[in-house]
Amino acid sequence: MYRNMLSVSTGIVISIVEIFFSIKFLKKWFTKIQFIPLKKFKYILIEAPTEFFIILIFFYAFSGLLGGIVTAFFAKNAKKAYAILTGFILFLITLFHMFFYPFPLWFKIIILPIFFPFSYIGGNFIEFLQRKKWIN
Repeated sequence: MYRNMLSVSTGIVISIVEIFFSIKFLKKWFTKIQFIPLKKFKYILIEAPTEFFIILIFFYAFSGLLGGIVTAFFAKNAKKAYAILTGFILFLITLFHMFFYPFPLWFKIIILPIFFPFSYIGGNFIEFLQRKKWIN
């Protein structure tokens, strides 16, 4: 039981760290400014080009996939179920994140259902590798 809780926690932490680093990378890439105060970050989100959000969608999808992979790798049993639980928790975190920052509506609609399928794919991938005996 504790191992499964630890695996879900580890998957969530790794996903969140990956999201923070991707946002930091994209801010540097699109704004060329080292330090951005929080109020200016909200302004940048309002004025950001569409490419910024499209690349951010790919990073969010990758973070869900990575969280599902890590969770399934460390979970003892029910790997897909714990990977989906990781996706659900990431969904809740992103839902609250959407209320505090002014993202465009199309981005909010696209990003919310992304975490479930990609977390499931990550859990399914690890389960497939373990069935093939490529990972112990």
